[in-house]
Amino acid sequence: MLGIVSLLTDAATEMIYPLIPVFVGALGSGAVALGIIEGVAESTSSLLKLLGGIISDRMGRRKVLVFIGYSISSLIRPLTGIVSSAWQIVVVRMVDRVGKGLRTAPRDALLASGVHESIRGKSFGFHRAMDHTGAMIGPILAIVTLLILFTGFGITDTTRALRWTFILAIIPGLLAVLTLIILVKEPETAGPNGNNFRFSLKGFSANFKTYLLILILFTLGNSSDAFLLFRIEESISKSGAVVSIVNSIGPLREMVAGFGTAKDQETIINILFLPLVWSFFHVIKVIFSTPLGALSDRIGRKRAINAGWAVYAFVYVSFALLVFLPSDVQVLATFILFAIYALYYAFTEGAEKALVADMVNEDQRGSAYGMYNFAIGLGALPASVIFGLIYSLADRKLPGFGGTFAFGFGGLLAIISMILLSLKVREPRQVE
Repeated sequence: MLGIVSLLTDAATEMIYPLIPVFVGALGSGAVALGIIEGVAESTSSLLKLLGGIISDRMGRRKVLVFIGYSISSLIRPLTGIVSSAWQIVVVRMVDRVGKGLRTAPRDALLASGVHESIRGKSFGFHRAMDHTGAMIGPILAIVTLLILFTGFGITDTTRALRWTFILAIIPGLLAVLTLIILVKEPETAGPNGNNFRFSLKGFSANFKTYLLILILFTLGNSSDAFLLFRIEESISKSGAVVSIVNSIGPLREMVAGFGTAKDQETIINILFLPLVWSFFHVIKVIFSTPLGALSDRIGRKRAINAGWAVYAFVYVSFALLVFLPSDVQVLATFILFAIYALYYAFTEGAEKALVADMVNEDQRGSAYGMYNFAIGLGALPASVIFGLIYSLADRKLPGFGGTFAFGFGGLLAIISMILLSLKVREPRQVE
């Protein structure tokens, strides 16, 4: 049931998310603004995850915070469609992430308490697969909505079409909240842990603290995925690769022929390409999240995490070089790189969370997941802001090379983090 809730919520989120880079550009902003938006949003989410985890441990109940968090996000997210400037998107994204922050740690603790430790990695992997199924459906809903608006309602203003698509994302969000209320049951737990309400790592092992520090380092190079979409949009707009493919296919060429001027047609084609790629990306996540999450139950969490971080490093270095490929190869390369990048998530998402549960006692899990997400949050804001600055500043001095330096920086930090995880973190038990 938690998986279904996540599926519906991510469908709502991903009707909006892959189109944000285009929308930010339409509002007159660029890479730095995108970095601030995504950095603030993810940091807000991660910081609130700490609060949500601590409160849920203190209460001994998880579902009420999960409900509040999903409700906030579902109601605020569609307001993206009425903003008039990029800074207003920051506010909407922040409040949306407040909801995500409050719900995530108690939800993960709820999930960890509901399964046996021998299948913990598989269980988190399955939950992520459901989440990614929603993330696959969301961009498809966005494409269908945009096509209906363009063809059925005769809207030619792309910004207006984007606004209506964002507003309609409220529908799957409300369905998620109803599913949570009616179908999710909270298992019996040990009750409130009785600890004082405090933001403290006291009581956690040095091994767990070291793990958090390494996660912070990795996150400093792990900028928002919105930059991948930004990079793609930048590449295909310059090369005209997608437009050339569409114009070479008769039925597609005829379909877009009525969308205003040739410039309008190019803009619409490039906009629709982004959610298409994003949906494909999540198809691969769905396929591999459960089996690769279960893999950590057999080979160990560290090996699975490092495998994912190695994939991440490879993909970021490859995206650094994307613009240097011939235009007719860029589209194929984009799909291949996103397919490989999906494996990073499949390897790491279940394994990282399962390792947290392995390291702490059950009555500490809400706080532990809060600390885990807090650590990621400490790196998230500077990561996206630094990435945006490198992207922008390097591009001014060396036009066309901004993304190359920014993505290369992310790949380097991933490699350093792999080495530290191998040498400094001890798994608390041997997974058989």
